[in-house]
Amino acid sequence: MLVDGNASIVDFDFHPLTPEGRAEAINAGAAVPIVIGDDVFVGTGALVMKGVPICGGPIGGGAMVSAGSVRTQNVPRAVGAGNPAMVMREL
Repeated sequence: MLVDGNASIVDFDFHPLTPEGRAEAINAGAAVPIVIGDDVFVGTGALVMKGVPICGGPIGGGAMVSAGSVRTQNVPRAVGAGNPAMVMREL
């Protein structure tokens, strides 16, 4: 896997989503694993959110997350770009 500069791979929410939850425990955000396959490239400034598998099942084999993209769902073996990222081209 290659991760270019200023890219973020975030496996938690940083904080609860409800006002009550934030008042109770500001650092108690939900966490979900991110699965990244072999030969994946995450471009400059891309953001991969919690629970996202990249490629075939997870972010996988040979997938590319383009610069500045926000990935919120599975990335097949393809180029994903945009906000939220969508498949632009199969690889």
